[in-house]
Amino acid sequence: MVKSEPRVTIKRYASRRLYHTGTGTYVTAEDIAAMADDDENVVVLDATTGDDITASILARHRLH
Repeated sequence: MVKSEPRVTIKRYASRRLYHTGTGTYVTAEDIAAMADDDENVVVLDATTGDDITASILARHRLH
């Protein structure tokens, strides 16, 4: 079950770096998967287009 707390927003830049907007730090796909596994409401947005790319980031991580 997803918690109803404010979502965690991660922005993915062209350099493929993932930036946690709440903490002001860079994170890894593993960090994002751990947040999702802990039922945090996490969303990954493409910094240029604003598209939600959460599913592709999680799927790519879980394939490795």
